[in-house]
Amino acid sequence: ISCNPQVGDLLVGRAAQLSASSTCGLDGPQNYCIIGYLEEGQKCFICDSQLPYHRYNSPNSHRIENVITNFDLERKLKWWQSENGVHHVSIQLNLETMFQFSHLVLTFKSFRPAAMLVERSKDFGRSWKVVRYFAEDCSLHFPSVSTAPARSIDDVVCDSRYSGSEPSSDGEVVLKALDPVFKTENPHAPNIQDLTTVTNIRVNFTRLFTLGDTLLSRRRRNPQDKYYYSVYNMVVQGSCFCNGHASQCVPMAGVRWDIFTQPGMVHGQCVCQHNTAGENCERCQDFHHDSPWRPGGEGAADISCKCHGHSDSCHFDAARYKATGGVSGGVCDDCGNNRMGPQCEQCRPFLYQDLQRAKDDPHACIPCNCDPVGSRDGGQCDSLSGQCVCKENVEGQRCDRCKHGFFSLRQDDPAGCQACRCHPLGSVGSCDQLTGTCECDQMASGPLCDQCLPPLCHFLSFWGIPCPVRCSPEDGQCRCLPNMIGRRCSDPAPGYFLPPLNYFLYELNPGVLPQCEQAYHQPVTWTGLGLVRVFEGVGLRFTVDNLPSSTDYQLVISYELELSLCEKTNLRRLHGFNFFCSKLNDGICLYEVISTCLILPPFFQISLFNRIGSVQNFCSQSDLDTFHQFHCTGLTVKLGPQESLPEVCEGLIMSLSAQIHNGAVLCRCNVIGSIGPSCSKLGGFCQCKANVIGRCCDACAPVTFGFGPEGCKRCDCDPHGSVSELCDQVSGQCACRSETAGQRCDRCQMGFWGFPSCRSCECNGLSEMCDGLTGDCLSCREHTTGPSCERCVEGYYGDPISRQACQLCLCPDVLSSGRFFATSCQHDPQSLRLICNCQEGHTGKSYCDRCSPGFYGDLTLPGAVCKECPCNNNINPDDPNSCNSRTGECLHCLHNTIGLHCQNCKPGYYGNALTQDCKECSCDRRGTQVTRCPLGRPCFCDLRTGQCPCRTGVIGKLCDECEDRYWNLNIASGCQPCSCDPVNSISNICDKVTGRCPCHPEFGGRHCDECRENHFRNPDLQCIPCDCNPEGTKRPSCDPETSECICRAGVTGIFCDECAPGFNTLFPACEQCHPCNALWTQIVTDVQQAAQKITTLIPHNNMQPTDNHYLQEMMNMRSVMDSLANLRVISPPSVEKLEKMSLKVR
Repeated sequence: ISCNPQVGDLLVGRAAQLSASSTCGLDGPQNYCIIGYLEEGQKCFICDSQLPYHRYNSPNSHRIENVITNFDLERKLKWWQSENGVHHVSIQLNLETMFQFSHLVLTFKSFRPAAMLVERSKDFGRSWKVVRYFAEDCSLHFPSVSTAPARSIDDVVCDSRYSGSEPSSDGEVVLKALDPVFKTENPHAPNIQDLTTVTNIRVNFTRLFTLGDTLLSRRRRNPQDKYYYSVYNMVVQGSCFCNGHASQCVPMAGVRWDIFTQPGMVHGQCVCQHNTAGENCERCQDFHHDSPWRPGGEGAADISCKCHGHSDSCHFDAARYKATGGVSGGVCDDCGNNRMGPQCEQCRPFLYQDLQRAKDDPHACIPCNCDPVGSRDGGQCDSLSGQCVCKENVEGQRCDRCKHGFFSLRQDDPAGCQACRCHPLGSVGSCDQLTGTCECDQMASGPLCDQCLPPLCHFLSFWGIPCPVRCSPEDGQCRCLPNMIGRRCSDPAPGYFLPPLNYFLYELNPGVLPQCEQAYHQPVTWTGLGLVRVFEGVGLRFTVDNLPSSTDYQLVISYELELSLCEKTNLRRLHGFNFFCSKLNDGICLYEVISTCLILPPFFQISLFNRIGSVQNFCSQSDLDTFHQFHCTGLTVKLGPQESLPEVCEGLIMSLSAQIHNGAVLCRCNVIGSIGPSCSKLGGFCQCKANVIGRCCDACAPVTFGFGPEGCKRCDCDPHGSVSELCDQVSGQCACRSETAGQRCDRCQMGFWGFPSCRSCECNGLSEMCDGLTGDCLSCREHTTGPSCERCVEGYYGDPISRQACQLCLCPDVLSSGRFFATSCQHDPQSLRLICNCQEGHTGKSYCDRCSPGFYGDLTLPGAVCKECPCNNNINPDDPNSCNSRTGECLHCLHNTIGLHCQNCKPGYYGNALTQDCKECSCDRRGTQVTRCPLGRPCFCDLRTGQCPCRTGVIGKLCDECEDRYWNLNIASGCQPCSCDPVNSISNICDKVTGRCPCHPEFGGRHCDECRENHFRNPDLQCIPCDCNPEGTKRPSCDPETSECICRAGVTGIFCDECAPGFNTLFPACEQCHPCNALWTQIVTDVQQAAQKITTLIPHNNMQPTDNHYLQEMMNMRSVMDSLANLRVISPPSVEKLEKMSLKVR
């Protein structure tokens, strides 16, 4: 299967990767002209390519990116142009990875070059190869290059078709990577890949077309202004190079993703299919190395390695691939679960595969469990079967027993066991594997059977007369046959038994008839693992190969009828045998020679008995008569598992068996299947473990399997899913119906579900497997999923139900790229565009290639995704500018927060920014440091606690109170020191509002540096109380120098303790008297003063007796005036009396 991506223009989206060695006007405006006769009007123009082309702002820019093809209306208004007169100019495209190049088309505005060539590189410009030469005159410009037509697809020639003077504009140069003249049978052939794969393309212009103006340096005409290269369009057609293993490509990892959305861009990262990987699908996908990598179309897709679930990596090995004939070349790496081998299919040394477990089971390798006595190589065993590596003379799965003919297993024996030394002519079979005791023939004796019996016994035995048995005269001990013990030699030795008469029992040869059809559901007394249905006309054959000696035998055939009608069937008479028929349900017929028997036997078994009369040394005639009398042979045949012979028969049969087998026979109890080494004396039946049967306990019972140390386990075949209760006795695999599977046939086969009514999986043809219980499809192909493979997996879109294949979602890249930013996508049938359902945090019209508001991420990096901006819920998630969409830096913090992640409260706020709890600092500006309280803004406080930065002497969370020893909080200076007088004050803690210090009793003043109120003198020496009545004084109450009391208005007296004249005499109220009292007082005062003055005029020394009369009169007058003066302070009642008297007088 081969697939190829779509072809497109490799220049689209790669303007930054396209360059030119010469461009006009890059360093400033340049003039250029056109050929005069080609156009009318203006002949010269300006080229200014300092800025990219813009139709209005920079229409004269002719940078190289102008050649990238677009289909807008102004495509003819822009082009690339080289500098004037420069012949050698190159245009180079550098690709980010290897692409498949298809063809190149150049459309010129000017004349096409007179000579040019195209080169390509496959190693990112380290080396170049010429693809094609172009010249008007190839022999002139490229003399060493052939001008003849190419003879093969990879010939490099010179082409003259694209270098003429016509047309003068819109001329094209076309180059195809593969010349269509040559047929390409294998597009992936090495020579074809060499021609079409590129990492760089370079176009070299080597000669301008000059119309005869060959001397461009002539100053007079300035012809160089007219000749230059100018190109309208350049198309490099190609596709991403995927070796035929991809049909779609996505952007390369590590390139700029801001150009991703440019329509029509051809990307370089292949979306590989067919289990391939790599940028160009150039290698097998991990764990798909079972076949060599090939280009698409050259073989099957890369196959996954088969490591059985024990390894998750592998590599391709060419030698193994060749050795297996091209079947498998994958080699698993670092196998786990004790596995090894190219496919982890082998168990490691000293372990082997448990056949009851599948190869992909992590516990399938189990220890070898080799017997160290009989094994070699330190206990190594076969990794598949578990068979240990035995010593030379040892056998068994565990190397735990001697081979036939050997005995005495010992660890110090290099060969393990010693060879039996029994004489070959005197012994019967091998020796005992434990003791080495030989089993002698009737005519031999001795430990090694290398001695003959006495001649008398030989003679008597010849005539059928029993040989006398001799016993010891001391203790009566008889001389016993081999392996018989007891004084009378009547019991087998421990570990030995006496076989019953039907010891030689034979089942039908499984090579002749079909295997057992079903297990026998009733108790089985005379058959082995099961029954065989025998149809009419079928011949029966039994293999008899273990008789100890040649003598007469009786044959018993055991069968059961399935039908009531019988037909006579001929039995062929075998030489040396008499045939007897026994129909167990109808009795026994013995001692009767017949030629035919009425049977239709679906179930058969035969037994051979020694004819009693042919057994030598069998006691006496009376014993023989007793044997016949009790029908001991018949009882032996019919005996059930829980029944026992009559004592007389048991003794006779044991005696007869000892004579037939020359003593007792080794029990040979299977050490794995039996509980111990001993067995029953008669019959040799070992005591078996659970579900183990057989005389030697060496086989699993019907409907069981897994013979081992724990016995056998039940098959437990599910009756709904199996056709029989029987299972394989080794693996336990039941026989399943066509639609069921599993060891127990207890689940549906692959492709079915709903056991036991298994129904086909319904997976829309996209899977063959489904869950056995629910029917949900498993391992859906073609990128589908769901219970019925009905929808596309994540990263794909389509409709599997309507057979619309699932295609890759490009959102903006595929899911496995690490740049898939959508939950799903769908195809819009209206716009025919892919619509991506963006993941949380992503947005974008079509590709989810931008971060949503409130999210950030550098999506140019591999594995990057948009994450929520770490702004602690302190931004507006709908604001596209709330955080930097690339770095996640928070730009517009809300809730009064600040910081790279809005993790802190902004200056002037405090609290927990993480819980949106930033509160404004409420600092008292009077007590807060001036530098931390900028004008017009909140003060700066502690971001966590809100504690404001206080001035000296200020305390409080808000700096709103003075600390002790300070007072007077104000905006100018904060709090002032109390400055209390250290001697006169009680402490330096003053009132925080008034600043008054606590003074000793006699001191006062704000600082206690003055005498206290109502005290006087120098406070530095002593303060004396003024004793002024505080109720009658002002503040201060006395003069601090003279101690004179300073009375308040209405108060008088030395101590200010009296009411002044004109005031009521009730101290300390001293209310002012009636206004007339003032006039009265004034008059009285004037009279008093006049009287006083007159008194001063009376001479006291020169008075005569006659003058006494006048003096006495004057003294009376003074007394009257004093009484009048006292009327000023008359009490209100007196005044009332006076007023009443005055009214009467009037």
